[in-house]
Amino acid sequence: MAGRFALDIETVSPTLEHYETPPDFDDPTYFELLAVALGYESPDGDRETEMLFRRDDTPNDELDLVERTLDWLAERHGDEYVTYGGETFDVPQLVGRTRAAADGSVRDGSARNGLVDRLRTRLEVDLAHVDLRRPAWDAFGDYTRLEAACRNIGIRPDDTDWKEYDHGIDLDALRPEKFRGFEKVINKDVPVFGERYIALAAAGATETLTFRSLHELLDHYGREDIVHLFDLADARPF
Repeated sequence: MAGRFALDIETVSPTLEHYETPPDFDDPTYFELLAVALGYESPDGDRETEMLFRRDDTPNDELDLVERTLDWLAERHGDEYVTYGGETFDVPQLVGRTRAAADGSVRDGSARNGLVDRLRTRLEVDLAHVDLRRPAWDAFGDYTRLEAACRNIGIRPDDTDWKEYDHGIDLDALRPEKFRGFEKVINKDVPVFGERYIALAAAGATETLTFRSLHELLDHYGREDIVHLFDLADARPF
């Protein structure tokens, strides 16, 4: 029996205003990778999670993140990976951003193209993809979010409270009115924190309290997105 993986990506949209909806969610030019959340369940049932983050604001750094993701997967033996909405966002955006970053990098062209091919082979050939969003929508209603799907089967994800971290960002001063007052971080908040995180990383300010707090917040948020996917998969049929 082989193990299995879980995968989720976090993105930023530096060409858009905060909370602006991307005109086309299929177009990778409206996104950049911020982090890749990874989970692994061994054949014995042991689980681990990892958050791999950007370290700079360059296309080469985006490619480095993809390489580190592939290395992490290669170090573990599995035959499938689980996502929530990965068929329409995580996988095409991960591939699309790799291709876009390769086009904008200063690396050798063959190495750039080889990374896109490696990623597609790993995600589209080597591993079977189990996307839980459609069965969750069929059971709980269209547009059911991951957190709501988990609650429907008795799992209570741990909210990330943005006020508990010393990141220096007042979300309620930036959020549209309909989102103000939420104590927990929602997915539309991630680019606000993520763009600040990448800017500080690029400036070498990784030892500051602000950067460390942003890292802790994003790490907690990302792992909570990934850690429950195995249990959600095991709860089928919903």
